[in-house]
Amino acid sequence: MRADVGAATPFRIESSVMATTEPHSRLLSREFLIVAGATACFFAAMGATNPLLPKFVSEELDGSKVVVGVVSAAFAVVALVCRPLTARLGERHGSRLLVLAGCIAGAVGMFGLLLVNSPFGVVAVRVPQGLAQAALMIGSTTLAMDLAPPERRGEAASYILIAFHLGLGLGPLLGEWVLDQSSYDIVWIVLGGVMMLGSAIAVALPHRGPSAAAMAASERSPLLHPSGFMPGIIVCIGMMAGIALSIFAALYAKEVGVAKVAPLFFVMSLTVIVVRVVFSKLPDRIGPARSASIALVASTFGALLLAAWASPIGLYLGTGAISAGGALLMPSLIPIAVHGVDDHRRGSALATFTMFIDVSVVVSGPMFGLIAGSRMGYRGAFTAGAITTAIALGINQRFVAPRVAAWSNESAAQPAG
Repeated sequence: MRADVGAATPFRIESSVMATTEPHSRLLSREFLIVAGATACFFAAMGATNPLLPKFVSEELDGSKVVVGVVSAAFAVVALVCRPLTARLGERHGSRLLVLAGCIAGAVGMFGLLLVNSPFGVVAVRVPQGLAQAALMIGSTTLAMDLAPPERRGEAASYILIAFHLGLGLGPLLGEWVLDQSSYDIVWIVLGGVMMLGSAIAVALPHRGPSAAAMAASERSPLLHPSGFMPGIIVCIGMMAGIALSIFAALYAKEVGVAKVAPLFFVMSLTVIVVRVVFSKLPDRIGPARSASIALVASTFGALLLAAWASPIGLYLGTGAISAGGALLMPSLIPIAVHGVDDHRRGSALATFTMFIDVSVVVSGPMFGLIAGSRMGYRGAFTAGAITTAIALGINQRFVAPRVAAWSNESAAQPAG
């Protein structure tokens, strides 16, 4: 069923924000490695906060489970609002600015944690971190596409995603090690320094302004595109089990007898990396809707496993299944979001699609916090995550799969050549 994707795969198309550069014959150029290095530094620091911040809010600031959920969702509110505008800023002034500013804003938020003495203060410093994440993700991905040869953009996307998740996997190991040796204040200083290292690396990137054609395209492109809505809704609901896991993994691990959670977060990131490398061609081979269904089944199974098997083995197996499903879901839905979209509007379609990730975090944090804080506890939150993921599977099967099949039939009916 390759015909249902074809040239619509987003990493094989000409970007509307392509810089005025000659394509490199070599993918892993000096500039590409700089982008990957800055990205890995940023997400190593952000990844370290995944297990540490919930414990910091709960143990040091006496925050409730509901407050932990709100704090975890706070940065996503800012990212949700800023993502389309940040994308437009990158189109007009270049993606290098987004990478550099993202690392600096993230460091400001990290150093700000030194000053907080209440959960509300943590929410406040998550604001620049939300802006930083929106800018960094858009900037680094766009630069990776601009620097790669057109025929190798899918490969470039895989490497940048690996940089994301390598950072997310190594960050918790670094954060917990520093905390074991010192205190939370030292942890925030070290993580802020890691983000500043990312900004120092990003400074080495040459400025590459957008072309006049790209500037004109950015003026015509809408901030929101309808093509991104349906796959966006699926990713929004389908990611909720994974978000529940990322929020409460550190606290739930203590309940089931796992003292150190950094290895758990490393398993999450390693699973994502392996799945995205090994199954990178699966959406093309079997069709993106079928691939998305497999991803949602895996995530649903993982969430049910977490809820039903309260043990270290159940925690690790459930984490692996949810991580595998999440790793496959995004590459499956992106081709659907951009199918049939004009070249200069694909950026808008992708921005609309990725906004639903932020919506998912904003909704999931307080919702799962309320459930976890009730009599149902963490296992109730994971059960709710399984239900939401199953709903996403139903939406995909009912509304998206027939549409993708129709695209395939239309392509097959066209005469060759």
